[in-house]
Amino acid sequence: MVSINLSVFRGFPARKCIIYICAQILGAICAVWIAFGIYKDAILSVDPQLTPSAKGTGTAFFTLPAPFASIPTAFMTDFTSAAIMSGTVLAIGDDTNSPPGAGMHAFIMGLVGFAMASCLGYNTGPQTNPAKDLATRFVPNVVGYGSDMWKQGWWAEAWTAAIIGGLSGCLIYDIAIFEGPESPINYPRIKRKQSRQGNKAKWLTTGWFGRGKKHQAERDLETGAVGINEKNAGHKMDGHQEQ
Repeated sequence: MVSINLSVFRGFPARKCIIYICAQILGAICAVWIAFGIYKDAILSVDPQLTPSAKGTGTAFFTLPAPFASIPTAFMTDFTSAAIMSGTVLAIGDDTNSPPGAGMHAFIMGLVGFAMASCLGYNTGPQTNPAKDLATRFVPNVVGYGSDMWKQGWWAEAWTAAIIGGLSGCLIYDIAIFEGPESPINYPRIKRKQSRQGNKAKWLTTGWFGRGKKHQAERDLETGAVGINEKNAGHKMDGHQEQ
């Protein structure tokens, strides 16, 4: 979620964004597997059947709306939580807005995460994101909880709420507070136009449809250089003849 936000609002390269997302998913899977291995005996003593519903131990890993929470309520809960978390990420990285000292970022994000779980976790559990949610459903599915947590479809709504909420939180922060040129909200109009023109020219010369134009441009450049050289050589010959 954060990688997507930074790619949209802070110019983080999309190619690296995909790499980061894959690394986050892999790290989350390893973390969940370690957690299950450590607490396996305790989990089996409480829930021998490994129940994936809200009444079982499955919700210790993945999120599900509480029995009393409607889908719109659960969606807005995760949306709000993601918006606050994403806005906090941009705030602590904003050099023009009194950022925290070195080494304090992780501590502050931990406090914010604890506050979100305490204040907004009653309806759906701790705030989630696609990488964490995928890992916490994949591992329980493998170890014996079954696939019921996928059938309920809440994972898709949770991912949507997290992504849209995160983007909305970043948008609000950039509109209300951020003043730097990195954000598309504050990027000067002339710079946006130049950037679009540059990207279009780059695509036309490097894309599949532009390779012919690129080669033609290279040939034209070579032809022009040859013509200039021939013209200069002709002028030199004329000069020698006049002498």
